[in-house]
Amino acid sequence: MNAVQTIAISKLIGEQVEKDARKKVGSGSYAADFWLHVSGEIDVGEDYMRKVPQKAKPWDLLAAALSRLNGVTVEAIVRDAMSAAPEMVENIKKQAEVAIQAIKGTTETMCAGRVNAELQVEVVSGVIPDSKAA
Repeated sequence: MNAVQTIAISKLIGEQVEKDARKKVGSGSYAADFWLHVSGEIDVGEDYMRKVPQKAKPWDLLAAALSRLNGVTVEAIVRDAMSAAPEMVENIKKQAEVAIQAIKGTTETMCAGRVNAELQVEVVSGVIPDSKAA
């Protein structure tokens, strides 16, 4: 199978489709002997550079913050964290991201162009889908 065929099959299936199909199949060995006819068009966009904010390592940030405190204060902070309001956590994360951006800036990374596909698939022949392998 060549690269274009691989992209076509992956676009046809997708992760969620595979997961949904798996829920309908019991454990066991199944025969998979069939032919598909796939037709349509695949458009592959140009690769592009993208600026990505640098990320800090969360455990490094935590270690730096907690290293400035005594043991009792560290325990109190851990207790508070277990019941922290999600809004407060998001607010602190945003503040940390702004600080990291100011210190480290951004980096450029190459991103693969977007792949769009309009495909049709037809099972041409094959075994009965629910038949167990011998």
